[in-house]
Amino acid sequence: METGLNTEYGEIFRRGGVEEKARASTAGASIAALELVDELVARTYRLPRSALHAGTRCRKSVAFARQVAMYLCHVCLSYPLKDIAGHYQRDRTTVAYACRVVEDRREDEETELLINSLESALETIMLVTPLTRKRAR
Repeated sequence: METGLNTEYGEIFRRGGVEEKARASTAGASIAALELVDELVARTYRLPRSALHAGTRCRKSVAFARQVAMYLCHVCLSYPLKDIAGHYQRDRTTVAYACRVVEDRREDEETELLINSLESALETIMLVTPLTRKRAR
């Protein structure tokens, strides 16, 4: 016969306290990590962060900056395409396309250096301030 201790803990965990706080904490960390990518890319490309979330395609430079941000969220932070799409108010297939575009543009040496620098900066920041789940290696 069970003592009820584990069952009681399980009920407390599910009912309100820990599970809800853990979910809220993870969601907050997720948003913070995505906003960190926004800030890093916006500063690199000298754009306002709001330009990355603009509802229209905008100029080529803004569109590419947004694609780079999506790419970093997916590759460096291991976020699913669906979550990234929601953050940028785009479709999941748009995020997949953005990742392909950035991969293709990495053939250019200058773009390769820039993307490598952004990846390194983001990984360094995430080591110092872990805002999201660890990337599986």
